[in-house]
Amino acid sequence: MPDLKHPLMGANIATLFASMRTYGGVDRKYWPYAACFAGAAVARLPFTLLERISAANLKQEEDEGCRPIFIVGHWRSGTTHLHNLLACSPEFGIITPLASGLPWELLTLARWLQPLLTRSLPENRGVDNVAVTIDSPQEDEIPLASMQLLSVFHALYYPGNFRRIFEKTVFFEGATETEVAHWRQSMLYFFGKVRKHQNGKVPLIKNPAHTARVRHLLKIWPRARFIHIYRNPYTVYQSTLHYYRKLLPELSLQTFAWQDIQETVLHCYPRLLDRFYSDVEGLPADRVIEIRFEDLEENPLDAIEEIMHIFQLGSRHETRKNITAYLERIKDYRKNKLHYSAQNLGLVRTHWGAYLRRWNYQIPTW
Repeated sequence: MPDLKHPLMGANIATLFASMRTYGGVDRKYWPYAACFAGAAVARLPFTLLERISAANLKQEEDEGCRPIFIVGHWRSGTTHLHNLLACSPEFGIITPLASGLPWELLTLARWLQPLLTRSLPENRGVDNVAVTIDSPQEDEIPLASMQLLSVFHALYYPGNFRRIFEKTVFFEGATETEVAHWRQSMLYFFGKVRKHQNGKVPLIKNPAHTARVRHLLKIWPRARFIHIYRNPYTVYQSTLHYYRKLLPELSLQTFAWQDIQETVLHCYPRLLDRFYSDVEGLPADRVIEIRFEDLEENPLDAIEEIMHIFQLGSRHETRKNITAYLERIKDYRKNKLHYSAQNLGLVRTHWGAYLRRWNYQIPTW
């Protein structure tokens, strides 16, 4: 069941009601939660308006001078691990948990309530054992879901028609020009605040959904750079199913069919990657890096060093020192145990075979 730490507690009234109207509403048993979301939005409204005024001068046009780095790849491919490692560099500005939870009030209420909100952070992300601290880098998809309609998290909040919402919010299939323009303006507004919050540092953005949105991101940031991380598809499929089994009971405000989730994962994995490779075709080699998760896991220091060399980033000595300390802190981390059924192995081989062959992956040993 959802609780009062649900991400929609950070949504504004307009986005909250628009998402309910667009994506099928909230089942009766979840009405008390919806009332809490609305109450929180109303209570924060003075701060939302205050920040709108104070942030009015932030750049909200396509920013040709900014060169953000986007970490992309299908869910459960290692994007979080890579994000955490790169965030050890002082070069980068990140999205903090407070920025993720209160995107409308990042520069006002979030700062004032930081001590209280710090104590309310979960011990880990829920879907795995990755710790969450006040400085843990977050992806931008949750705050974007609290600001407009094109976020894949709406498929998790309203999973009654999971596949249709997933395809609309990830691939923008069926999205109107107005909705896409609102997504773009929300990106600019949010990252204008994040850059101010992070003292103008280079934005480091991790988001699996952006794997299919490269062409749209380049319209905002023409000089953006991308790191694509990939992993054994057999593991990715099994881990993605686990991800949804953990998240949906905590976030969903509708009943749903599990079969719809599985079919969406099977169908959209190759489509997501096909879209990525199509979008990055023609970008110069110093703008797109691919990394194999297993190589990153085996030798993280050298992998990050190579990324920083290709992107011509500084602070390498300090970054290496910070990564060493980070790796020491997580040395006892244990991955989720995955169980590979013969049926699921066959589904991956049938539906994702092109990428098994492209990357030369075999069934994992266990």
